[in-house]
Amino acid sequence: MIKLYAFGPAFGMIDPSPFVLKTDAFMRLANIEFESIGKMQNLQKARKGKLPFITDGEKTICDSFFIQKYLEEHYDVSLDNDLNSEQLTQAHFVSKTVEESLYWCIVHFRWIYPKNWAITKKVFFGKMPFPLNKFVPIVAQKAVKKALHGHGIGRHTEQEILMIAKNHLEALSTLIGDKKYCFGDKPSSLDATVYAFLAEIISAEIESPLSELAHNYGNLVSYCK
Repeated sequence: MIKLYAFGPAFGMIDPSPFVLKTDAFMRLANIEFESIGKMQNLQKARKGKLPFITDGEKTICDSFFIQKYLEEHYDVSLDNDLNSEQLTQAHFVSKTVEESLYWCIVHFRWIYPKNWAITKKVFFGKMPFPLNKFVPIVAQKAVKKALHGHGIGRHTEQEILMIAKNHLEALSTLIGDKKYCFGDKPSSLDATVYAFLAEIISAEIESPLSELAHNYGNLVSYCK
């Protein structure tokens, strides 16, 4: 059976990582049986230093993108058979926007926003023994700040980051409209992605100006539910 290696439950979610949640959602929507193994120590086993990764027998596949491609090829599944070429193109660019931009907005409000950094620090490092639980969070947050700065979003003010997020949320709200899924009554692979990232903002039990902003879009809240 396929094993999905994840962080484990946090923030009231089955996993704090939208990329893990995306993979989990894809396999559920595709009716692929799998076992989820959630613990922070999995990060030490990850060949690319990130979660998720899966094992399927002797094979190990890292990164949610390559995991999806592997599952589609080796398990002969596709959630996108009903999409036309224009919708497939749209799905590609929407997913990249969500993963490469909205994601970093989430990271900022979990790792940098002071109120939530205290929560994030407890979730990820609270069970570490002393003195690791004192200096490891400092090192980790510095690494996240460097990544945010390198991406570019870390160079913006909090209000500017919210402006970026607002544009993404408005676009997603328009895309979904009053439909059940992104493209109608049937889920596509894009729904696994969009749901995962929206849920980490809307459904997670961690409040921030970002989550407050997202709750203004009633159809996005309904979509997550």
